[in-house]
Amino acid sequence: MTHSLLPKHAALALAAFFCAAAGGMAWADGEFYQVDVSPTTEGGVATIERGRMAYGLGYSGYAGGADLNLSASYKLSVGGPELPITLRIGPALQRERLEDWKYGLRLVAEHYRPTGFGHLFLLGEVTTIDRGYFGLVQVGLSDASVSVELTHQGDDDGFEESAIAVTRPLAGSKASLRLGYKLREGVAFVGWSYNTF
Repeated sequence: MTHSLLPKHAALALAAFFCAAAGGMAWADGEFYQVDVSPTTEGGVATIERGRMAYGLGYSGYAGGADLNLSASYKLSVGGPELPITLRIGPALQRERLEDWKYGLRLVAEHYRPTGFGHLFLLGEVTTIDRGYFGLVQVGLSDASVSVELTHQGDDDGFEESAIAVTRPLAGSKASLRLGYKLREGVAFVGWSYNTF
């Protein structure tokens, strides 16, 4: 693995992020944390929501470098009861290869729907930084106590990846274990997530 520990810049950014968010922890609408590790890459994301504001942090370690992403966004609810959609828009920063700063705008659209078999969650994200994009389809299966996720992401810097993952909640907890496979790279990954939304 190329990065067994977070570089100093990433660790400092993580500490600043959580210190800034800690002041309003009692009023948190929701929090989401996720870490995935494969033989060639490692990454983590954190999202903390306060009212209509959400703050995000992401870290991606890969062969030859690492990226750190920061964002803040404002939440809008659109659509009706039949098709509720949450939009989030706001500024984004990226520390590419932990060397150069890039900035831009980020837009996220989400839809969650309970179903007879469990749930359906759709997420789409675009950013002006390298024209990046990310899409996720998650199908929850109540009878099997698992969720199946399909993701696809890329940018105009030449990065592109698709993955499939199975997530299983830990009994009596808001945490889940993850097992997945990156289709283009051809490697498996394991992970952990924690979700209070």
